[in-house]
Amino acid sequence: MGRIAEALKRAQQERAQRTEGSVLGSETGPHAPGETEFDAGGDAQSSNGGSAGFVSRSSIVTPPPPQPFAVTTPPIESDCIGPQVVALHDPASDIAEKFRSARTRLVTGNPDGSARVFAVTSSLPKEGKTTTTANLGFSLAELRHLRVAIIDCDFRHRGLSKVFSAADKPGIAEFIRGDKSLAEVCLPAVRNNLFLIPAGDLGDTYPSELLSGRRVAAAFKEINERFHYTLIDAPATNTVADTGLIAPLCHSVVIVIRMGRTPEPLLQRCVRMLQANHVEIAGSILVGYCEKTMGYTDTHDYYDIET
Repeated sequence: MGRIAEALKRAQQERAQRTEGSVLGSETGPHAPGETEFDAGGDAQSSNGGSAGFVSRSSIVTPPPPQPFAVTTPPIESDCIGPQVVALHDPASDIAEKFRSARTRLVTGNPDGSARVFAVTSSLPKEGKTTTTANLGFSLAELRHLRVAIIDCDFRHRGLSKVFSAADKPGIAEFIRGDKSLAEVCLPAVRNNLFLIPAGDLGDTYPSELLSGRRVAAAFKEINERFHYTLIDAPATNTVADTGLIAPLCHSVVIVIRMGRTPEPLLQRCVRMLQANHVEIAGSILVGYCEKTMGYTDTHDYYDIET
């Protein structure tokens, strides 16, 4: 995977050169990014501590601290959440600790503590992005002072909604259309500072139509105002166009790469597509192997449970 890491590094350097001198939050593109790379379990190395710029169709700048709001929906109990969410069901495991390492890099890369929205994607389906999103969400929520949201924007597969047994609940689709308020689609997930927003019901609307509508920028702006950290489970980049519409509304993107499966040409294509949409890449998470040489003895690959 050395060539993959090198490709991501080159892509970040090229992006930094093209955006040099840009203004944070301007319509011309995001602030020149700091390079961050996550390893298989979430460890990371960052070339600087800079925070990401926020790019959206409404030119949103860094928002004020998240504001509280009343959630009226019943909570999701822990026994309704799939076993692949090890950060909940097995918090003492080595894999859960790896997700905490990834959490640490996301938090330390945001030194001013401003609200951040991250899209989590992959080159192809079944590479672990849904499991990664859920586990990172629970890891962030371990920091009790943070209000965290995880959102299912993979409308075709609804993997995150299924993991939380909420596939039949109203969600982000109804909120974007204006049929429901944000408080009506936020489901508390075990902890009082973690919320799931399911995919919801698209009705007769196609995903790309919903995501390019006039209300989507305002919806994402409100989400950014309500939570410290938001993780969005986005579709695989090389299969549908949805991620190209979702990612520019976020501060940056995390790419999930599966060891021994993700083809390098497709990963490079994924990076180029995100760059073409003026999206900052926060880093990558490599999944699918066990670091036995580091003393880890748990050889079960939880990521294989990806829906």
